[in-house]
Amino acid sequence: MSNEDILLNKVLDASSNTIWDELKKIKESSEIEKRTIRRRWIWELIQNASDCTPKEKKIDIKIDYSNDQIIFSHNGLPFSYENLLDLITQISSKQSSEEKKTGKFGTGFMSTHLLSEIVLIEGSFTQKDSKYTKLKFTVDRSGNEYNHIKTKTKAMLEQLVFVSNNQEKLQENYEDTKFIYSIKGDEIREAVEEGIVDFKEAIPYVLAFNENINSITYNGELYKIIKEIQSPKNEKMKFVQVNNSIENGGLLLLSEGEVTIGCAIEWKDNRMYFLPIPKTIPKVFCEFPLLGTEGFSFPIIVNSRLFEVEKDRNAIRDSNELNMKLIKVAVSLYKQLIDFCSNKETTRNEFNICILKPSTSSIIQAYSYNEIKEYIEKTAIVHIYDHLGGLKRLSFKDKNGNVTIGIPVTKKSVNKDYLWELLSNYNGISIPTKDTYLGWAAVFGENVGFSWINSIFKESSIDKLVDYLKDKDLYGNWLNNFYSLWISDSGIEDVVKLAFVPNQDNEFVQFSNIYLDENIDNELKQILTLLDGNISEQLLNLSIISFNNYFKEHPNKVKTNQTCSDQIDIKVSQLLSKEAIDRIERKESTQKIFNRLTNWFLSNPEKSVVWFKNLYSKRMMLSSPEENLRRYKIAEKIEENNIKYEELDDIINNRDKVMEIINNSELSRDEIIDQLKHVVNSTEEMKRYVEKLLFRSTENIFKYLSSLKNYTLPATLEEWMNEKYSDTVFPAKYKGDDIRIVIRPSDHQKIIFYYDEELEALDDYAYQLWTDDGEKQVMVTLGDLLKTTGISKIPLTKI
Repeated sequence: MSNEDILLNKVLDASSNTIWDELKKIKESSEIEKRTIRRRWIWELIQNASDCTPKEKKIDIKIDYSNDQIIFSHNGLPFSYENLLDLITQISSKQSSEEKKTGKFGTGFMSTHLLSEIVLIEGSFTQKDSKYTKLKFTVDRSGNEYNHIKTKTKAMLEQLVFVSNNQEKLQENYEDTKFIYSIKGDEIREAVEEGIVDFKEAIPYVLAFNENINSITYNGELYKIIKEIQSPKNEKMKFVQVNNSIENGGLLLLSEGEVTIGCAIEWKDNRMYFLPIPKTIPKVFCEFPLLGTEGFSFPIIVNSRLFEVEKDRNAIRDSNELNMKLIKVAVSLYKQLIDFCSNKETTRNEFNICILKPSTSSIIQAYSYNEIKEYIEKTAIVHIYDHLGGLKRLSFKDKNGNVTIGIPVTKKSVNKDYLWELLSNYNGISIPTKDTYLGWAAVFGENVGFSWINSIFKESSIDKLVDYLKDKDLYGNWLNNFYSLWISDSGIEDVVKLAFVPNQDNEFVQFSNIYLDENIDNELKQILTLLDGNISEQLLNLSIISFNNYFKEHPNKVKTNQTCSDQIDIKVSQLLSKEAIDRIERKESTQKIFNRLTNWFLSNPEKSVVWFKNLYSKRMMLSSPEENLRRYKIAEKIEENNIKYEELDDIINNRDKVMEIINNSELSRDEIIDQLKHVVNSTEEMKRYVEKLLFRSTENIFKYLSSLKNYTLPATLEEWMNEKYSDTVFPAKYKGDDIRIVIRPSDHQKIIFYYDEELEALDDYAYQLWTDDGEKQVMVTLGDLLKTTGISKIPLTKI
């Protein structure tokens, strides 16, 4: 055997070993790995086609899949002797110091044999002097033993010699190169279809990142860049649209040097919407997707033709310095994209470009994750809900790392929108808009749930809660919706262990300390409270109905009128017993409580018999003879004035209002008169009360002036009343001269001129102003008015 034969045999052995090892690795992989390898077929073929691009030109690729056959073709350079030799032997000469090919007929091409062990190649073969002959070549990798592979490799090398020596029918132009695969088996068909799905997701990025490819057609569908728009404000940013993409959609790209990052967007209503990044698309491209980088710690797609990739093209080398430099550039570009969104009012759905997976095993990915995560959290990119419709962005965390945005969290997904609605009516925390909060939940996680809201109630009150509600009058509805939704999400047993609920003092207390109020008489509750039995702090606020079903099943958590009356009975009995044993005098405050209870007995005799079986029988002990006499006198006075019992509350209330108006130093005379008129005219009783004051003052001043020698008045009050100018202005003689007497009550140390006739009388030079407070009568002079009002200057311009 000659040395040349020995060398050729060595090369054949080396080639066969490489092919056999690669085929074994592929065939003996796990089903998951095989699935990934099968997905690579389409990209391996496209990469090889790209490497066949003539200088300063672009190629077109076609893929036809039908009738269990794949025909992949391109119009790039045809096979040369070296190309075909590389493909047969898998000893590639593709990478040299002059150029870097992305994968021409290397071991990656072997993965396509998982579709079919036999591949038919048709097209042209490059001969000498730029002439071409027809090519029809079969690549056969079938066989289960090493010798089978070696034998078939040797046969293909012999076939190559024949092809290269064939000089018949030379052509001036070359034909398209075709790779034909026969597809058999459901698993392989499924893998082919998965590859097509991958292709459709990634092809816009491939066309944007790869300068060699003009178009790719799949089963008649053409994919080609039809529009490129450079940003006029940012030279790093451009928009790329592929004809087969969604209408008004495309890719937004940012580039710096040899690094490009990109994401899909859509324009609607003059707004830029960021579209979701499919979970199945690789995040890292080296002009073509690196299958296996779907979980790479980068939120969008990053591409560089300079990436140093692993042999299987499923990752970039983690310890490679160049790769780290390239990723740092990508991170910088991404931060610029986030700034663009933060400063732009027209961008939407930014959460789609912020989803980031952590990595613990990769130095490069750990750097990317930490840098981007912190930047996303502290940049104002989240659209915040505003019930007034305004546009506002906030960062998820402030500069100190404190969370500033709440994102609803529930156990049941169906409840999330309802919880968002609750939070939208609460001003205590900012939340994303309803159409974006789920998207931001995928970025930052969910952090505001029922327990968080419940914690707000601890040591709080309804008054404090209302300050934070947008619909302040509907706090009951808001609380009921909250408790009902919490019960729906977590179950009643969990809720009652944790919940803070409002009592009838409007304070929030733990549910374990609360009872249902089963229509307890309000007066009885107040009486028990006065007896230091503050039942209102134990009773659930009447506006809360969310726990009604729970109370039906737990009657021990319900307080009734009988419960309340029993407690009153015990406390009153204790007081009566103490009075008898210690012989102490009853306090006035205690007697007032007993009076209220006695009144209730009188108004509710039938209920009293049932609810107060013990106390009602000895009710006479609740009132002393002195107290009975005092109350009889009050009742007698009421009857004397023809006042009905039902009218007492109005009379008391109006009296209090009159005192409040008169004692209000901030009110002007006109305001006091207006308010008094309203009060006086509001009830007949109040009108009688004012008339009584005026008659009293008139009568007292008549008697007093009649006793003075300088005054001359009619003989009787009745005659004087008949001669009056108005209800408060009367005629008289003072030292023989006619004057007018103006009479005003001075109760509460104030004089109010109520009628216009009074002012007209005071305008006259012959008048006197007399006041009466029920006990003494006093004439008020101008000097008195000046001294009491503090007036020292009187402007005359308006007189």
